[in-house]
Amino acid sequence: MELNHPERLEPHILLGIANERLRHDCKNLQQLSDDLDVPVKQLERLMKQIHYHYQIKNNQFTHD
Repeated sequence: MELNHPERLEPHILLGIANERLRHDCKNLQQLSDDLDVPVKQLERLMKQIHYHYQIKNNQFTHD
């Protein structure tokens, strides 16, 4: 699936896409950032809006 502007998606939709890619395609947050072409800090900021943060141990965004 190609996403032209993932940073413009509703954060909960982006969360689902991000966690799916982290589960199946991306080994870490940096790889996800590269894959989506969205800076890591921007991804983290978008997820923080909905009270999620990246958890290295599980390689997933999880609820605070």
